[in-house]
Amino acid sequence: MHHIFIDKSEIDLDNKFVDIDCISDYENYNHLVNSLRIKEGEFVLCSVIPFISSFDYRTRVSSIDKNKVSLSIEEETKANELDIEINLYQGLCKSDKFEFIIEKAVELGVHKIIPLDTEYTIVKFEQNEKKLISKLDRFNKIAKSAAEQSKRHYIPEVSKPLKLSDIKINDVANAYNILFYENANCIEKTKNYIDSIKCQEHKESSLFKQNANQISDYSYHKIINVFIGPEGGFSDKEITEVKKMGFNILSLGKRILRTETAAVTALSILMYEFEKDEISKI
Repeated sequence: MHHIFIDKSEIDLDNKFVDIDCISDYENYNHLVNSLRIKEGEFVLCSVIPFISSFDYRTRVSSIDKNKVSLSIEEETKANELDIEINLYQGLCKSDKFEFIIEKAVELGVHKIIPLDTEYTIVKFEQNEKKLISKLDRFNKIAKSAAEQSKRHYIPEVSKPLKLSDIKINDVANAYNILFYENANCIEKTKNYIDSIKCQEHKESSLFKQNANQISDYSYHKIINVFIGPEGGFSDKEITEVKKMGFNILSLGKRILRTETAAVTALSILMYEFEKDEISKI
C-alpha cells in the first residue's frame, strides 16, 4: 500500500474523504499520479500533519483528474509507532554514511536525530548558514522518504548539529541516556539496563491504567537518548564528562563497530525490546 503525509486541511473526517489538489499539494499529487501512476480502486495510507491523532487513515482512490486525486476513507489504523521515544545523538561522519544512518534510523522507529560534533569528529558541518540549511533540508527529505516507505505515523526531524560539550544535565533530564562506547566490554550490563527500563515502563504503565480516571492529564511517555560516536569514537575526556552527568556507558559487544553499524545495531536492539503489536481499529 502506498503511503503519504497530508496536511490536516486536506482531510474531511465528517464526510470521510481526502482531496489531493495539484496546486495546493503538488508534491503528493505528482507523486501519486506521475511517479506511482496510481489507479482508481488502489489503496493509499494517509498520515496527517500536524499529527492530530494517533491514527492513520486507510483510503481508496475514488477518482483521478488533471486537478485532483480524491480518496475515500475506508478505516482508521493505529499509528505505526513505538510507545517509547528514542532520540539518536549521532556523531558526525561522511555524508553518505550519515544519510544511511538517517534512513535506517527512521525505519527503526527513531523520534529525532541530532548530529553531534565531538572532539574526534573529522567531518564538520557547513559554517555558512545557507549551506547548512541546504544540507539539513536534504537530510530531512531523506527522513521523510524513509518515513513514507516504512509507513511511519511521524516524520522524524534531523536538527541542527550540537556539540557534545554543550549538552547540559537539564537538557537530558527525565530521560534514559545511553552512550555506547567501544571500550565498555560488558554486554550483560547492556541487557540488564534495558530490562530495567522495561520493568520501570511496565510499573508506570500499570499505575497510569489504575489512575486513568483520576489523572486525566497524565501523559505516559518515556524517552531514551542514544549517543553514538563518530568514526574516531568518543575521547576519554568526553566519557569522563558524560559519566559526571549520569549517562550510562554501555557496550554493543566485543567487536569494534563502524559508526553506521553501531547506530543501526543500537536502534535495532531497542526496537526489538520495545516494539508492541497493535490491532487495527475498523
